[in-house]
Amino acid sequence: MSHSEPIKDYALDIGYHAVGIAPAEPFTQFAEALRERAENYTWAASRLQSVADPPESFPGAKSIVVAAYDFGSDGFPPELVGRIARLYQARCYGAPEERIHGARNALLRRFLEAQGCTVAPWKVGFSAVPDRPAAVRAGIARFGRNTFACAPSIGSFIVIHSFLVDRELEYDTPAEGFHCPPKCGLCREACPTGAITGDAVMNPTRCIAFNTFTTQGINGVSTYIPPEIRPKMGTWIHGCDACQQVCPKNRVKKGAAPKVNPYLAKKASELDLLSLLSLTDEYYERVVKPLMYNYIKDLALFRRNAAIALGNTGDTSSVAALSAALSDPAQVVRAHTAWALGRIGGHRARRALDLSLAKEVGEHARREIQDALSHMP
Repeated sequence: MSHSEPIKDYALDIGYHAVGIAPAEPFTQFAEALRERAENYTWAASRLQSVADPPESFPGAKSIVVAAYDFGSDGFPPELVGRIARLYQARCYGAPEERIHGARNALLRRFLEAQGCTVAPWKVGFSAVPDRPAAVRAGIARFGRNTFACAPSIGSFIVIHSFLVDRELEYDTPAEGFHCPPKCGLCREACPTGAITGDAVMNPTRCIAFNTFTTQGINGVSTYIPPEIRPKMGTWIHGCDACQQVCPKNRVKKGAAPKVNPYLAKKASELDLLSLLSLTDEYYERVVKPLMYNYIKDLALFRRNAAIALGNTGDTSSVAALSAALSDPAQVVRAHTAWALGRIGGHRARRALDLSLAKEVGEHARREIQDALSHMP
């Protein structure tokens, strides 16, 4: 038996749905794409470039073990669809080891070490190699026009874990071409912000997911979401599934719809936008963190996202809560709340904005209030 077979068997045994192995050669095409699109990746260029050359980042690197978990076969509560992307509802991205999906990752790492491999270190949620290109090289997925990797008979609702090791193994045949049906452009048409600009070309700064959680005031990315993006975010507060929802490869398989995970059903009954707008530490720990622990650390950004989502509902019953949020201690929340009230409109919203303008001292928030008032009928 080859050295690779026990690794593949173990990965499948602990719950991964596809596994392949690739040589740890530089990802030259990935690095070149980063250079060509540098203006859209200034916020992450150094980290992304650092994983493009495995032998450089991890001397002695020989192989990459790539495992994919299918979270798209789970049932998701309708109350959360359109608010939290399925990847995060599934709690399988960057999960800590004390959770089932984090434990699976840790188990495979320990198995590789028991097989005599040294595994490159990596932070939770960030592999030592670019996961999607690694999955293509390992033959378990092909790229789609929306830049997502799609596994045969599974779809693109997968999370990929890559393990860079110092042992030569038997390698699988790389996958070739797009997984997309010929001339299909459903993902591009479905993207509300026009983030998909070509075949396997995306401008991440226009992506709704990027704007929900990467806009944190670090790496040159402002916490203030561009006004032209906000109306197109709908009620998304963490991630976005728009381009994947329409993909023919992700359509519900024939037969009965999968049952909703009971844990998700419980959390769905507890999560609402008004509570998120006035987010407390207790509510975060009990309801929000179990589903959205991946990126956002500043709770004010959850309140910001809730304000945008409420504004996009157009529901006048939220005006009272939004009016109260104009006194939020975080200026970024006050600013986006002003935008939301301007979007909903009406006498009560105007009065709240007028009162807030008289006492607002923050430059950004004051400008947002004035802009909201100027666009109200």
